[in-house]
Amino acid sequence: MSVLSNRIKTELFSWTSLAFTLALLEGGVAGVLIKNGFEGQVSDWLLNLCVAIATGAPYYSNLISFIWVKISHGRNKAKLVSNLAILVCFATVGISQVSFTSKGLLSLIVLLVFARICWSGILTIRSPIWRDNYPRHIRGKVTAKLATMASLLMSLAAIGAGWLLDWHFSSFTWIYSGFALLSLTGAWRYRYLSVRHHQKRVSDEKLSGKSASFLELISTLRQNRPFAKYMLSMFVLGSGNLMFMAPLIVFLNEHTSLNKTSQILITTAIPLSLIPVAVNWWAKLLDGNHVFRFRAIHSWGFFSALLLFNIAQFSGIEWLFFIGACCYGIAISGGVIGWNLGHNDFVGKARPMDYMAIHVTLTGIRGLLAPLIGIVFYQWLSNQTENASQYALLLPLMITGLGGILFVIFDRQRLKGKL
Repeated sequence: MSVLSNRIKTELFSWTSLAFTLALLEGGVAGVLIKNGFEGQVSDWLLNLCVAIATGAPYYSNLISFIWVKISHGRNKAKLVSNLAILVCFATVGISQVSFTSKGLLSLIVLLVFARICWSGILTIRSPIWRDNYPRHIRGKVTAKLATMASLLMSLAAIGAGWLLDWHFSSFTWIYSGFALLSLTGAWRYRYLSVRHHQKRVSDEKLSGKSASFLELISTLRQNRPFAKYMLSMFVLGSGNLMFMAPLIVFLNEHTSLNKTSQILITTAIPLSLIPVAVNWWAKLLDGNHVFRFRAIHSWGFFSALLLFNIAQFSGIEWLFFIGACCYGIAISGGVIGWNLGHNDFVGKARPMDYMAIHVTLTGIRGLLAPLIGIVFYQWLSNQTENASQYALLLPLMITGLGGILFVIFDRQRLKGKL
């Protein structure tokens, strides 16, 4: 077996193993656990706010990504990723032991945020590993293969968690602890991944004596205008995407007859299960085009999904939520490819991890703000009239549409040589 095949085999084993734990940390699953497990322990307003925190945790934890760049400077990155993944598993075991009290809710939120902070480090540090190990012309295909297997297992894990929660809610203890222990094998194995030019990269980093600071990362945006426009468009598009999940989870719980399994299917399991359906097509689109062209097409998948969710809320037709979830899953499959690889089209001879750190940090900012804005808007509407909350997803719909328009404009500028 070739060295490249061995690397891909190690990646597959690690990320598919970790998929079981990651599924339980997804906002759709964690939000359902919080909304149903802690009802009556705190006020409805605070409970909904915690749902927003849970859905935003995968993103605002990225705010410290530039710190991960510093920590990884001159170190073995595969081992560092492995250590962080082990911490994610331990935090998940901790979540399994919380009690359904106000203090238990606080403990759950702290552990969830900690796990997501560690995961943000994994995403940041993994970027140069993938860039070194996989050439540009196959990078999208490799990422698609990894995303396919991981998403399928995450979907199955989420469905299993939903079914068990409907059957016996207290079984969450065994779900979280069992899945975390299963994921530990993948976390440990990743430390043995071989990385091309690893010793040279580590030696060069140690000789350079410095890593990029936060101010240096920000200066990159001023110096690289196309990348800055890409980040602006991503910020707008991503804000809309991150704004809708918390109000959707709360709406499904408060205003529909859907059980926990159905809620998790709509918010997590169906979108994840559909990633393999379109991910290879999205990978081919990115491998053959600049990321601006890719996003100018891909963005409208998110807009379509949000449009369907809005129609479902307005009409009260519950099966439309499942159709919206399918559309969202197809859009997410492209997001997996573009989010991990899109910044590479702007890097040139610079360090890819610096660009990924900027991308991840800005994702953290919108992850901190957007879910909170979404749930505050939902709560404000709920206080107006009885059925006003059904209009809560109009705001993220408009913001997502604006993001898609920006990508179309900047792609046209690029084609005309004005970017």
